[in-house]
Amino acid sequence: MKGLLEVKNGLIKRNGPLSFFESQGLGILVNPSEVLAKNDEVKIYIERDKGIITDQAYTKILSRSNVRIYVKIIANVLYYFPHPIIFYNKANAKIETEIYINDFGKIVKAYVLGRKFHNEEFKEGDIKSITKVYYKEKLLIYDIFRVKNEDYKSKNIMGSEALLTILDIKNEGEYDFKRLITSSEKIDSLWREETKIWF
Repeated sequence: MKGLLEVKNGLIKRNGPLSFFESQGLGILVNPSEVLAKNDEVKIYIERDKGIITDQAYTKILSRSNVRIYVKIIANVLYYFPHPIIFYNKANAKIETEIYINDFGKIVKAYVLGRKFHNEEFKEGDIKSITKVYYKEKLLIYDIFRVKNEDYKSKNIMGSEALLTILDIKNEGEYDFKRLITSSEKIDSLWREETKIWF
């Protein structure tokens, strides 16, 4: 599957299954299957004045996949809260997110390695996620999440299977950066506590 979504000035252009719904300042990215697999490639471009952007549910990246995701969002005020991404064992993914903020905003991202509730550990796979945040077009934050096979199990890297990253962008380009290493049992409640999203 190759999906392209562009949202600008209230107009939506799309190619593939991706879609976008907006109501009262809340924008919701929609991938009807909630799953990415094989050689799926997703490109998302959004430009808006202000508001919250999330997606409809957790994204699952399946085993033996080689997925690519590119997201670019431009806004004056932005709260970007994508649901956590679950990487099945043997999943491979490259994710690039570029955020351009002119005033202030908050970004909350979360990753889960393996499916603990199904007794599946993440033992093999290559994950690279780069998040770049620009304040008034000047690079402010460059964050990388990188996992190769079981290296995340080292306490020098993660030591657990789930990660929550919180980027709080303030006026004048000041920011707070917080990273929480946690478990798959706790990631959902931590993500919802930060985002106040309950679906």
